[in-house]
Amino acid sequence: MARDCVVGLDVGTTKICAIVAEIDSSGQIHIVGFGQSPSQGIRKGVVVDIDSAAQAIVTCVNQARETSGYEINRVIVGVTGEHIASLNSRGVVAITHPNREITESDVERVHDQSRVIVLPPDREIVHAIPRSYSVDGQSGVRFPVGMCGTRLEVETHVVTGAVTFLQNVVKCVQKAGLVIEATVLQPIATAEAVLLPDERNLGVVVADIGGGTTDIAIFAEGDIVYSSAVAVGGSHVTRDISIGLRTAAEEAERVKINHGAVILSDAGQEELFSVTSLGSDSPSDLERRRLVEIIEPRMHELFSLIKKEILKSGHYNLLPAGVVLSGGGSLLLGAADLCHSVTGMPTRIGAPNGVPGLPDQIKAPLHSTAVGLVLYGSRAHRRAEQIAKDGSLLGRLHRWLNRYAAHVIGH
Repeated sequence: MARDCVVGLDVGTTKICAIVAEIDSSGQIHIVGFGQSPSQGIRKGVVVDIDSAAQAIVTCVNQARETSGYEINRVIVGVTGEHIASLNSRGVVAITHPNREITESDVERVHDQSRVIVLPPDREIVHAIPRSYSVDGQSGVRFPVGMCGTRLEVETHVVTGAVTFLQNVVKCVQKAGLVIEATVLQPIATAEAVLLPDERNLGVVVADIGGGTTDIAIFAEGDIVYSSAVAVGGSHVTRDISIGLRTAAEEAERVKINHGAVILSDAGQEELFSVTSLGSDSPSDLERRRLVEIIEPRMHELFSLIKKEILKSGHYNLLPAGVVLSGGGSLLLGAADLCHSVTGMPTRIGAPNGVPGLPDQIKAPLHSTAVGLVLYGSRAHRRAEQIAKDGSLLGRLHRWLNRYAAHVIGH
């Protein structure tokens, strides 16, 4: 794959999506390829059948190859699942140089210290994202290299996951004949695609409603402070409809997309919809209110779980920008209104933005994660090119400006 090309691979419970982007000389990305296939062998963000999942990835990536003209070999993969957890850790080192000037080596040492946490043998670190530094007790330092001090501290957001679940995702991608360039937590990627800079600075929650899970990331003062996932998503709504209306899963999904809503007042008294029940050859008409009565309790449960995670983070009263919903599940009519009612926080629907010329087919919220993955990939490529071009003080400054992305991309 060419150095100026990056591929994001979103391996979800209901769909697998690949986006191919070119990076021009100015660092701007241009979407040149897209592939999507129904997901197989994935349940609640966890691989349950490696062969089926690998074949679905192959189908998706082949479509992206055909539309982009690139021979895709390397991908940036999003990871998720209810096994994901996070914590904030601190690292401290002494500055021992005679002139007390902080060097990049010192910063690497303090990063390593912040990653020294007690983990069970079945878990590993996915991301270690430095949030802010302190020099001799002076907090809020962003770029400590070149400053003078005797003690350097860093606060780091550490994301962990179950080793076996993460390894199975890697095996699926490798079995599809691909090399993983990096793994990125899905809500972090989604945030890159849908959040405004002011929202990050004020304090905001990203809730990406996928098929099997809903991924959550909380940002304050521009940095991530909490991340998690809850095991409720759009496929649970589909199953509820399938059971409640006694219909096949495919028919339930169609009905949900075309007629679904989450607030009863959005369904008129006389509105009808057609559905084919199991064992029937012809569709029958039902009141739309009956469908909404099935959907609303599950979505209320989901938003209650999101609120529980926000409260658990300790930032509930520190997020004036509210909640940004994304993912396919956010497209249900009234989702933002119900989320606002349950959480008590302002809510909007977030779709990919900040990418010039984004094709209409991938402007929808259900492609936010894949777009976010290529945005992260483009940042990593720009950083690598800058380091290659300039090893001077200016080059080192660029590295620090991009350090956030470096720690998200690699682990």
